[in-house]
Amino acid sequence: MNRRRVLLRGALGLALAAVVFFVVVPRIASYGSVGSRLSTVSTGWAVALAAGAVLDILVTALPWRVLLPQLRWTGALGFTQASTAVTAVVPGGAPLGMAISFGLLRRLRVGAGEAGFAVGLAGLWSQVMILLYPLVGAVLVLGSGRLSGATLAIALASGGAAAAIALVAVAALRSAAVARRLGERFARLRDERLLHLRGRWRALTVATLVNQLSGYLLLELSIRAVGIPVHQLPPSETFLAWSIGRVISTLPLTPAGIGFVELGLIGTLVGFGGGHAHVVAAVLLYRGLIVVPTLVVGFAALFALRRDRGYGSASATSSRGSS
Repeated sequence: MNRRRVLLRGALGLALAAVVFFVVVPRIASYGSVGSRLSTVSTGWAVALAAGAVLDILVTALPWRVLLPQLRWTGALGFTQASTAVTAVVPGGAPLGMAISFGLLRRLRVGAGEAGFAVGLAGLWSQVMILLYPLVGAVLVLGSGRLSGATLAIALASGGAAAAIALVAVAALRSAAVARRLGERFARLRDERLLHLRGRWRALTVATLVNQLSGYLLLELSIRAVGIPVHQLPPSETFLAWSIGRVISTLPLTPAGIGFVELGLIGTLVGFGGGHAHVVAAVLLYRGLIVVPTLVVGFAALFALRRDRGYGSASATSSRGSS
């Protein structure tokens, strides 16, 4: 993607986000009423939200520690935060994020084959789970009678996409012939890494779940912190709203889905019966806690990575210590 195209997409994304925040959202709830809701957040809730934001950052290292145990925790945490931060400001979606992750892993002195396979597996596990969440959420809400036809359709389509991706991945990993059709390099990596995957897929699944569901925990805390009671928006409905927002965030519409994720969350939660000002306040609080800390930590980590090629690499540390 050339620089002019990136700039054009970035400008278009900013324009779309501006329309959402300055035109659409104020029609749902005025920013004055939203500010009033946010001002009611107690000290106790503020501490809980801060702890949730820290946890959400820390657990991003878990899948990479499973796939690349030679990385120190700081290295796994730093490179994934740096990758997420860059992806949040540059349009390109999941493919760009994977390319950035690969480049940063190579900077940490991870071999090309190992880095490529780790990025591919982490991306696969993450994407399949993200696409499955709306279906799980729809099942949880189904008995309440508050599941709209449009939301059910989104959940079914998302679940179908997850199933298709999983089937292709399983076929490629289990069948050498299918792997060769996807490319000679993939077939070679499959043969080299299949044993490694068999020993780690359960741990990778758990690590990916913990990593992603920390985001849902932060949304749930934000919703309760602004005063929305459980009887008005139960966890099953907030989970479904979060899962739809998570799917939207993977689409290359705007960097980090800014504008569209907020609109999807607000629309779903209001549709379930949440008060307009309360919902907008909760969503903006949640998104701020997700995006801002990642930008701060991520760009700080990127600066460290650019200065020190051995940052966070246990193998690099040991080699320097023995020289």
